[in-house]
Amino acid sequence: MLITLYTPLTILLLRMTTIPTVHLSLPDKLYEELRQLASSMGIQVTDLIKIFIKQGLYGNLQVENPTIQKLNSHDGELTYVKGKMYLIEKLMNDMMDKMDNLERRLEELESPNILARARRPPLKNQQIKA
Repeated sequence: MLITLYTPLTILLLRMTTIPTVHLSLPDKLYEELRQLASSMGIQVTDLIKIFIKQGLYGNLQVENPTIQKLNSHDGELTYVKGKMYLIEKLMNDMMDKMDNLERRLEELESPNILARARRPPLKNQQIKA
């Protein structure tokens, strides 16, 4: 029988060592698919999720699972949609800038000072703006 004696410093370090925990909510159908896949591989769902996370991080997610294959097949479509969303956002920002500019110009035209500027005769070197 082996007895390990820990020093107070070792005990303190062991207590400070924690493993971060992630909680997630999954639809029943997705959890069932994960559970069946984990069972067929002979591992727990938690370990399967860890494998998926690691494979996803390193870009080598290749599993013979219809759900994962469907996700991989939609990757190109997702990239296309993200590109279109970027273009729409840019167009909207440009349109908002133009509208702000038009509102500023309209305020200038409607301000009382425009009447004073219109009544003032132009200087010799100044052109009349329409």
